[in-house]
Formats: sequence, C-alpha cells, structure tokens
Amino acid sequence: MKRIVSLILALMLTLSLCACGEKEAEQVDLTAFYETLFTGDDAPMMMEADADMLDTIYPGLTEIPRVQTVAYTAAISLVPAEVVLIEVENADDVSKVEDILRARISYQVDDLGAWYPATIESWKNNSEVVSVGNYVALFVADTKDAMVESFRALF
Repeated sequence: MKRIVSLILALMLTLSLCACGEKEAEQVDLTAFYETLFTGDDAPMMMEADADMLDTIYPGLTEIPRVQTVAYTAAISLVPAEVVLIEVENADDVSKVEDILRARISYQVDDLGAWYPATIESWKNNSEVVSVGNYVALFVADTKDAMVESFRALF
C-alpha cells in the first residue's frame, strides 16, 4: 500500500512540474508589426535597408545570426525616422545587436551623422533601443513611445 501511495505521489509531483514548464513563445511577424507603425497622411516616406545598407549603417549586424530582420530608414535625410526590428537566433547576441543600434544613435547625435540641428535633436530625444527575449528594436520617430509600447505588447 505504501508503494502505491508513493508511486501516486511521485506521479503527481512529476505532472505538476510538467504543468509549470515554460511554454515556447510564438514567433512574432516583424514585417507585419512594422506595417502597423507608420500610417496616415503624415507618415514619413521610408525605404527598406538592403544588405549593403545594413553593412554601412549598422556595422557588424549582418555577421550576427538572425531569424528576422526588418530595417527601414527615412528616404530623406532631413526626416528623423528609422525602425529596425530584429530577432536573433541566440539570446547571447541580443546585447551585441543593442550595442550596434545604440552606436547608430550615437553616430547620428554625437558624430553629426544627422547633419541638421533639428534632426540631431530629434535623434537625441526620440530614439530608443528596446529588447524582449530574442527580439531587439530601434525606434526613431516622434511617436517612439507609442511604438515601444506596441512592441512590448507583442510579447
């Protein structure tokens, strides 16, 4: 009788541990998310960054294994707008991507990459790097706070 009770207790313990296991997160479609960000008549004209552009403005990014990469920048340099959404393969690479994206902000602000005083000021005040799990984002826009909130709500 003791063996049966012990077996039942062991089985219950095993099942309770399985029930507490972490569920695998669903993958977020970063392209679909990007398409929700700039809407309306006052949306800036954006252009997608191809591989060459990624290498130029985000040095080192293409060397990091990524599942998804969505990168858009304003078509006109006077407009302070940029969105980069990345899902990395390895959690260890999140900090590397964050550093690369922060270096982009630093270049625009400190090295006068943004050129125009108002644009530099906007990069300074309206840019943010955010990460959740294996996802990393750079938002540069007047609506940056709403974008960050929407990004975090995906998870």
